[in-house]
Amino acid sequence: MTQGEPTSASGGCTIVAALVVRSSRGLGGERALKGARRALGGVFSLLALAGLVGACGGGGHKSATTTSRSTSTSLATTTTRAIPTTTGSTTTTVAVAVVNGVLTVLSPIGLNVRAGPSKTATIIATAAQGTVLQVLGRTPADGGWYKVHGATALGWMTANPAYSAAGRFGTYSSTPFKVLYPAGWVVSGAPAPGVTFRNPRGSESVVIVAGPKVSKLPTVAQGAGISEHGQQQVVACGITALLRTYNTASPGRYLADVAFSINAKHAMALKATLPSLARLRTVLDFVNSVSFPFPVCVGRPPAPTSTTQ
Repeated sequence: MTQGEPTSASGGCTIVAALVVRSSRGLGGERALKGARRALGGVFSLLALAGLVGACGGGGHKSATTTSRSTSTSLATTTTRAIPTTTGSTTTTVAVAVVNGVLTVLSPIGLNVRAGPSKTATIIATAAQGTVLQVLGRTPADGGWYKVHGATALGWMTANPAYSAAGRFGTYSSTPFKVLYPAGWVVSGAPAPGVTFRNPRGSESVVIVAGPKVSKLPTVAQGAGISEHGQQQVVACGITALLRTYNTASPGRYLADVAFSINAKHAMALKATLPSLARLRTVLDFVNSVSFPFPVCVGRPPAPTSTTQ
């Protein structure tokens, strides 16, 4: 019996009750009651040695603790159990953490949903960008996989954060680019001067600007209390660029920017204001979901870098 299944303890209680009733029926009066009590004590002693009476009262094993569904964009993990999975003709057992929450597909070309947590498992469905899936579990096996449930399929999807993100997202679409943004954020502006995506619950914002070339697009200017904190390579729709982060003189205010040269006549820049560098994950979600209406965006999703794992 796997961890988190309460049937062992409840089954023990049922067996004991049956023994007591049947024993008392076969005896008479006060003597019968005393005999039943002695029998009950002996059975409980045996069950205690087997570790089966915790749920019947007075200590022993406790059932797995569960948590209510999170209202944030994170996924809430409750417990872990071993689940057999089949890949082709091979059946293996993997540790699966029970997870509550939803995921949204970020990848512009969608994601495969497979019959098992493996790249070699049969593809049973494809989830398009923007699809919201209920998450049932997660396993670190074979690079990490989520067990997900959609409108028409139940299967496994890669847990690579470059391809999906926790929570729900809206879609912004224009001629120069298309991108997903966190649900509830406010959108204003236009691609040429800049589209602003703003979190109404704080100072967090992302501005995306389209232009003819990178040199014509705005970037963060260092100096006057602004200094580079770090950089990492990112890939948007097959195009590689450097995402830089910056410290500022204001507490709780950080900046980030990245620029993509799409082709000879098109470029795109992203600038972000963040309350914490831990919120850089939001910027990466924008980068991982953006797409351009040009041939460079057609093909397989980009290979993730170590910084996005």
